[in-house]
Amino acid sequence: MSEEFPDAVDVDQLFEETSDFSKKPVPKPREYRFRWGWGLGILLVGIAAELVVWNFIGQDRTHQVMFSLPIVSGTPFFLLIWWIFFSGIDGMTRFLGVGAVASVVLLFYSQYRFDGFEGDMIPRFEKRSAPTNEDRLAKFVETQQSPRLVTAEWAISETQTWGEYRGPARDGVVRDVPADVDWSSTPKEVWRHAVGEGWSSFSVAEAILPAINQDEPSQTKAYLLTQEQRGEQECVVAYEPETGDQVWLHEDVIRFEEALGGPGPRATPTVNGQRVYSLGATGQLNCLNTLTGEKVWARNILDDAEAKNLEWAMSGSPLIIGDKVIVNPGGGNNRSVIAYHKETGDQIWAAGNYPASYTAPMLAILHGKEQIIIFGGNGPVGHDLETGAELWNFKWENGPKVNAAIPTLVDESSIMISCGYAIGSTLLRFSLEGETWKVTSDWESKRLKLKFNAPVRKGDYVYGLDEGILTCIDLKTGKAEWKRGRYGYGQLLLCGDVLIILAESSEVVFVSATPEKHIELHRFQAIDGKSWNHPVVWNGRLFVRNGEEAACFDLQRR
Repeated sequence: MSEEFPDAVDVDQLFEETSDFSKKPVPKPREYRFRWGWGLGILLVGIAAELVVWNFIGQDRTHQVMFSLPIVSGTPFFLLIWWIFFSGIDGMTRFLGVGAVASVVLLFYSQYRFDGFEGDMIPRFEKRSAPTNEDRLAKFVETQQSPRLVTAEWAISETQTWGEYRGPARDGVVRDVPADVDWSSTPKEVWRHAVGEGWSSFSVAEAILPAINQDEPSQTKAYLLTQEQRGEQECVVAYEPETGDQVWLHEDVIRFEEALGGPGPRATPTVNGQRVYSLGATGQLNCLNTLTGEKVWARNILDDAEAKNLEWAMSGSPLIIGDKVIVNPGGGNNRSVIAYHKETGDQIWAAGNYPASYTAPMLAILHGKEQIIIFGGNGPVGHDLETGAELWNFKWENGPKVNAAIPTLVDESSIMISCGYAIGSTLLRFSLEGETWKVTSDWESKRLKLKFNAPVRKGDYVYGLDEGILTCIDLKTGKAEWKRGRYGYGQLLLCGDVLIILAESSEVVFVSATPEKHIELHRFQAIDGKSWNHPVVWNGRLFVRNGEEAACFDLQRR
C-alpha cells in the first residue's frame, strides 16, 4: 500500500481475514434421538404384570381386577412420563402426542358418561345421547295420578306368600310354582317403567276385602313394595302388580351414594300384617301403614347402636319374628344386633360386639332351638330369639369383612355359608351338649365363592354364582358337579326344577336345576341397565327391577 495513505485499508488482506470466518465451525442443529427402548420396556413390563395377575396371583375375578387396577392405571402414567421427559423426541412432537391422546379421551367422554361399576369393579359407560335415569323416572312420575289409597275395610293377610326378602323362608325358593310354563320361550311382557335407583327387591303385600254376605266372594288385591332413590329422597314405594302403577309413596330426605355401588337403598321391605318395615341405606328404620304408606314410627339403628355405617351401606332387610323387628347395625357396646317392638319401635334387647356386614338376618331352627343367625363381618353368629344372648359363632371372614350372601339352611344340624374375595364356602355342623353349642366344618371349598349373590338349594345340591359363573355344589362333599354359564353378579331363584337367573346384564335366563350338567333353556333381555336386584315370582308373574327399570312378565300360558 502507498505510504501516502498509511491508514488505508488493505482490501486483499481484509478479504483474507474475513474469509477465515467461513472456516470456523458453525453450530449444528440439535439432534434428537428417540429412546424407544424405554417406552417399549414400560409397556412390556405392564403386559407381563397383567399376565402374572390373571394367571398366577389373582385367586378369583375380584382379586384379578383389584390387582389389575394399579397396573392399568400405572402403565399409561409411566408411559406419559417417559414420553414427556425421557423419550428424546423434539418438543413439538411430544406436545402433539399428548394433545392427540387428550383429544381421544375428551372425544370418548363427549360421547359416553360413566355409569357405575360391574360387580367385579370394572367401570361401565353409556351413551350421553341416552336419557338419564332421572329423565326416565321423571317421565314415568308425570303419568301417575294422585295416590289411590284403599279404604280401611281392606285387611292385609297375615300369611304372605312373598312378603319379604327372597320369600317367606329367605331362601329364594318359589313354593307356589306356576303351572303351564314354557321355559323355552320368552314370557309375555305385562308392563315396564322407570324406577328410582337402588338395589332393593320387591316384596308383595296381599290384602283381602271380606265378603259382605255369604253369597259374594271376598276380594283380593296386592301391592309390590320396594325402595328407591329419587333425587334427594329415599323412598318406599307401592305399585300395583297388574299395571305397575304407583299406589303410594313414602319419602325421607336422605341420600346415600358411593362410587362402586352407586346411590340408593339396598334392603327390601318386609310386610307384616298392617305394617311394612323398611331399612334405608343410612340406617333409617321405618314402620309404615301397608295400605297407605303413612309413618307409624321410625328409628335410626346406627344412632341407636352408636355405630358407623358400612362402606356400601346398611343392606340387611328387617326380620319380623313374633313381636320383634330384628336388625344388624353392627359395632360394639353389645349392640351389634337390636330387636325392636314391632308396634312401638321400643327396644326389646340388644346384643353382640362384632362388625355388621351386608346380609339380612334369618331365622333358623337348629336342634329344635329357634335362633337368629347373623352373618356378620367376622362370620356367622347365632343369637337367642328371646334374649339376644350369643349362642355360638364361627370365624369366616375375608380382608374387607364383606359377607353378603345369606346362609343356606340345610337341615336342623347344618348350614352352608360362603363369601367372596378368594375365601369360598363351608358346611357348618352343629352339636349341642347341654347348653353349650359346638360348631365344626364338614368341608371347605373354594369352588363356590358367593360375593353378594345368594344361592338356592334343591335337595343335596346348591346352585350359586361363583364370581359370576353358575356352579352346582354337592352339599355332602363340597365337590363342584359343574361350573358353567357366565351371568355376572346377578341373582337367582329356584322355581320347581328351573333356576330363574336375573343376570347382571339384566337378561333373564332359565336353567335346569340338575346336578347332571348345565342346561340353559332360554334367555331374553328383560330390562335395561345393570341388575343386582333379586327377582320375584308371585301369582304366575315374574317381577324384575334394577336401578333403572322394573318390569312384569306372565310366566303362564293364559
